Amino acid sequence: MEKADIDRASVDIDRASVVLDVPILWADHHVLKVRDALTNLEGVEDVYASSAWKQVLVSYDSAKTDSATIEKALAEAGYPVGEGEVPMLVLPGEKLRDPKWEVLGLRLTETNQADLEMSGEFRRY
Repeated sequence: MEKADIDRASVDIDRASVVLDVPILWADHHVLKVRDALTNLEGVEDVYASSAWKQVLVSYDSAKTDSATIEKALAEAGYPVGEGEVPMLVLPGEKLRDPKWEVLGLRLTETNQADLEMSGEFRRY
């Protein structure tokens, strides 16, 4: 074995990855904050965060850092692993319904003929 092959083998041995569930990672601006918090850690090589899956995949050098340090950095950034829920922006309930919905019945809209004449191929200058 050549020295270069031995060096590559030692690099592969130290490389580790972890998938962390972060329930409050629900929007793209959260992904950016998580990436900023983790890419600045020593030993972190790559960070993939998904707001759709609410997960963070971190590849790191196990000789320089560990998963506990990564979890601590996430918690300090406001994204604790396995804690929290996706916020409900609007809770369903009777109070949020339009009170006239049952009274008005079927709702129809009509297109104004003047709007049709001013749009598309009917537009005149």
